[in-house]
Amino acid sequence: MTTSYKIAAIAKLRAEKKEARKQEAAAAKAAQEAADKAHQENLARIEAKLKRIASGEVEPKPKKVTKKKTAKKQLQKKLLQKEVDPKRKNKWTI
Repeated sequence: MTTSYKIAAIAKLRAEKKEARKQEAAAAKAAQEAADKAHQENLARIEAKLKRIASGEVEPKPKKVTKKKTAKKQLQKKLLQKEVDPKRKNKWTI
């Protein structure tokens, strides 16, 4: 002996769960497609590398990345390079 509002609530929950499962399936499918695409790109990269090795071509060296000095570090370096007057109490003032 269930009442109509309980039946309606159960039907609503079932519909919500069905929609949630559809969304989860779509998200899983998108994630799988992205993973497959990345895998294919990786395989293409490896195949190109193997072709270069087989043909005797020299592998290009990666470029060195240098860090840019920040203004704060440059100022600190400049202050440390300056000669400090020993008579001053605070040697860090200019």
